[in-house]
Amino acid sequence: MAEWQTLLLWLVIGHVIADFYLQPMSWVHDRNNRHFKSTKVVWHSLVHGVLGFIALAAWQHNYDFGINSAAFGYATLITISHYIIDIAKSYSSKGVVPFLVDQAAHLLVILCITLNLSKPFSLSEQLLLFITTPTNLIIGLGYLLVLTPASIMIRMLLERWAYMGNEQESLPQAGNLIGQLERVLLLTCILIDSWAAVGFILAAKSVFRFGDLTASKDRKLTEYVMLGTLVSILVTLSVAGLIKSLIS
Repeated sequence: MAEWQTLLLWLVIGHVIADFYLQPMSWVHDRNNRHFKSTKVVWHSLVHGVLGFIALAAWQHNYDFGINSAAFGYATLITISHYIIDIAKSYSSKGVVPFLVDQAAHLLVILCITLNLSKPFSLSEQLLLFITTPTNLIIGLGYLLVLTPASIMIRMLLERWAYMGNEQESLPQAGNLIGQLERVLLLTCILIDSWAAVGFILAAKSVFRFGDLTASKDRKLTEYVMLGTLVSILVTLSVAGLIKSLIS
């Protein structure tokens, strides 16, 4: 494993431990309610700084760089940046988007530190190689195809049999999201040749759907769900087969 990969992984592990295992919910509530007046967010940021320093010092020691002031300086940067990002997040609305933006900002700081301390040319070359390798591009295109484009095509194919049931009984866009997640899981399992997992996913969905369809006693709903499922599987199998044929 390259030096930069070790550093990046250690810093990310430290971030995950500090953010999700060493942060009580009382600290989160205090930050969201008191914002910059919260003392809990200061302690939380210091925890990140301490774990960041441990990761940086361990990395320097492991590669015989000698523990120097850089570890302390970058640990301080982690502490300050985490405080600023978390305070900014405390003013945002709740939801998955602010959460993802918050985590992306923290990870961007970690990535920048890794770039500055490790060999940036080695890292940039490997990242460039990853995103320009035809195999990776083909696989990435496959995942893009089984998401929104597949949803649109399936909806168009089933448009003439569109089921006009009671939409208030289901979550908005839940069926579309379930279908997308199902296709991503199926494509992943097929690409790694885990056919047993494919069978498990389909069986699990069938078990949950069986109860709903039995309770509804609606033949049209049953046929519509079966059509949607089979078309979704067919699309995923077609994309997976195309990917395998292109990269083989």
